Amino acid sequence: MFLDGEKKTVEYKQEYSRTILKTVSAYANFHDGYVILGIKNDGIIVGIDKIDELKLNIENAINDSILPRPYYEFEIVTVEKKKLLVVKVYKGDHTPYTYQNKAYMRRDTSTVQVDAMINQNLILEGRNLGYEDLISRNQGLTFNYLKQLMKKHLQISDLSDDLLKTLGLIENEHYNNAAALLSDENPQKSSVVQLIAFADTSVSRIKDRETLDACSVLEQFDVCMTFYKKHINTGEIIDSPYRKTVEDIPIVAYREAVANMLVHRDYSVRVDSRIEIFSDRIEIVSPGGLPLGLLNEEFIEGRISKARNIKIADIFLRLKIIEKLATGIRRIREQYAEQYVKPKFITSEHSVTVVLPYLGQTLNNHSKSIGEEKHIWEGKEQLIYNLIKKHPMIKRVDIQSHIDLEKSQTIELINKLRKTGRIIKVGNGPSTGYKVLRD
Repeated sequence: MFLDGEKKTVEYKQEYSRTILKTVSAYANFHDGYVILGIKNDGIIVGIDKIDELKLNIENAINDSILPRPYYEFEIVTVEKKKLLVVKVYKGDHTPYTYQNKAYMRRDTSTVQVDAMINQNLILEGRNLGYEDLISRNQGLTFNYLKQLMKKHLQISDLSDDLLKTLGLIENEHYNNAAALLSDENPQKSSVVQLIAFADTSVSRIKDRETLDACSVLEQFDVCMTFYKKHINTGEIIDSPYRKTVEDIPIVAYREAVANMLVHRDYSVRVDSRIEIFSDRIEIVSPGGLPLGLLNEEFIEGRISKARNIKIADIFLRLKIIEKLATGIRRIREQYAEQYVKPKFITSEHSVTVVLPYLGQTLNNHSKSIGEEKHIWEGKEQLIYNLIKKHPMIKRVDIQSHIDLEKSQTIELINKLRKTGRIIKVGNGPSTGYKVLRD
């Protein structure tokens, strides 16, 4: 597993230096990870001499230099008759874990110092708190919109203080930030949502715009759904003896993406959320990056949920706006399962963006658009096959650099070629390549 190349959870070191302590800090703060000593950055295995002595030196360095002390384990493995020292570091509960009074994080295959905002979030996490748990500066809050939804969906007509305490919105007789976000006034300046509809595929001309400010995040959700219905075409087609509803963009996918934006965004960051509707796609931008400890691949697979705002998520769950945690991304993917266009999930340190492509430009040319997408997709498949035929043992990263597809899409097409028997995979780890089996 850790010989497949450097990545966010794996770092290679030819030999020991104290820079690995920064990486140990990063793994302890955010997610489990491995430091492998005896491998060059390019994956060439050189091995380690005096491995027991090195193990003792690293153990002393970690114990003396990182506070609080993280949990880690050593393992000695033999590869190509050479010994490697594997240091596995586990995500800790008592963040931040600091080296020389600084906390670190992984950014792709590099280790960098965290900024002040992330450091503050690490401190809150170490205390088992989040931004929504902090006491709100505004205590004059009302909850008519929440009360209306509770009555409609849960037959609860009395939104008493005891119920608000049960929902986690009142702590120590004070409203917290979660309560503020759900209130009618919503005084949180970091919770603004911008809704923009553009005239075409670019941002050159705006045809409609709304700003959602000073209202409950529950009302924001409903207005976002209304904005969709205002600008996205829906209709019906005859499918066998039945009529079938067709949408330019699946409403279920949009609904899940909007709910994720409101539930999981970082409300400690004073940057507006955005929903931008173009003539060929919708882009939903949530400020704040992924929750601490959630890896990009875990987010994209959609099988692990780490709610940044647990209290907000619980309310959305009770009101059946979301079904259950860890299903949103998968439900979005399911809506595009039979399509040749696929949603994109773009993560960075400061934002998460979901891109939902149109299934067709209009309902009238729906079939034509699908055919065009299929032709493009099959063209990419043939391009990959031609690259492998021309360059035997070409690696996946080199294939991806030649085509305009994401990593997941490239892997999907490679696997499709393998299943049809046209190409084979040769080798493992960094040396993995692909060859043509037959014409």
